[in-house]
Amino acid sequence: MFSISESKKSSKYCDGVSRRNFLKVGSMAAGGLSFADLLRAEAEQGVGSSHKALINIHLSGGPSHQDTFDLKPDAASEFRGEFAPIQTNVPGLDICEHFPKLAQHGDKFAVVRSIFGNIADHSDHHTQTGFDRKSLSGIG
Repeated sequence: MFSISESKKSSKYCDGVSRRNFLKVGSMAAGGLSFADLLRAEAEQGVGSSHKALINIHLSGGPSHQDTFDLKPDAASEFRGEFAPIQTNVPGLDICEHFPKLAQHGDKFAVVRSIFGNIADHSDHHTQTGFDRKSLSGIG
């Protein structure tokens, strides 16, 4: 069961909704409302299951890329993170020293380093929607 307003103290966004409840509501809405439409669209196009999946979990306030998966140990001190890289089970793929168990499974995940923002405000809007704000706002 979920509730939009929680009685217990938790980390909340400025609108009063916690990250946990947002994910509960969002996953129920995305799975419950659009899954049938997705299956219907695949059937109309003659597309079956490809057995491929992508799970995108966006955790606002999480650690930066340079402290987790893009350490840049040879860069100048003002550009690199403070943590040391460790090798994964994939040659050439290093991750943060604080992820030793994840490093054992480097062949089971992908690090995407080609995402970019088209506006200089450190927003996740473009990467989460695929559109810039101007094209979604209806302004010419």
